[in-house]
Amino acid sequence: MEHHTICGVRIDNVTMDEALSRAEKMVLHGGPHAIFSANPEIVLAALHNAARTELLNTGDLVLPDGVGITRVGRLLGMPFRERVAGVDFMEAFCARAAAQEWPVFFLGGRNNVAQRTSMYMQHAFPSLRIAGWSEETEMEMISESIQGAYIIFVALGAPKQEEWIHEHMQKLQSAKCLIAVGGAFDMIAGDTPRAPSLIRAWGFEWAWRLSIEPSRRWRRIINAVVIFPIQAIKWHMSRKEIV
Repeated sequence: MEHHTICGVRIDNVTMDEALSRAEKMVLHGGPHAIFSANPEIVLAALHNAARTELLNTGDLVLPDGVGITRVGRLLGMPFRERVAGVDFMEAFCARAAAQEWPVFFLGGRNNVAQRTSMYMQHAFPSLRIAGWSEETEMEMISESIQGAYIIFVALGAPKQEEWIHEHMQKLQSAKCLIAVGGAFDMIAGDTPRAPSLIRAWGFEWAWRLSIEPSRRWRRIINAVVIFPIQAIKWHMSRKEIV
């Protein structure tokens, strides 16, 4: 599968349909497999952390999540064909899981957001088999129902979610696909409002988030919109000099 490398992180050049088809094959062909998302914040945090970079690069599929990734990739001559937002991927994959009757599990979050996300998905896709949900991360504290899940959505934030997947994926008997989804539970449950679709299409979701949560978001927005492009260009130019 074609991929591009930004700041040392390998990111797959896939469309949403291709990513979903790839994930389906992971379930059908057995597991476990790990799916991660790469957005500007995650890639920037890995830039000077070799362990994080190595961990992200163990993913069987790394989604180009974030308009900053696609735009910087284009600027550096590595065009991504499409942004694949983790929250959209999660919802679309639940639809496919419902059609195939694959059991899913929701892990992470707080304030019952995992449960509320499972309720939303059950309402959206009545045939979806929900194995369970949990906010606990210690295996002995998680319901045994996780052992029957084919697909596990992990919403612990980076890098904790990727670390949890890497540590536990071989311990889960039925797991075919473990997916790091960041703040997707909060968005799906309605705790974090999403930008209108037109704003997302224009690539200004970051401005929407800044407008509704300025005190919480301003530092993250600066990292994603200003610092990340600068560091990505510097990294890319340093690699060209070496060559």
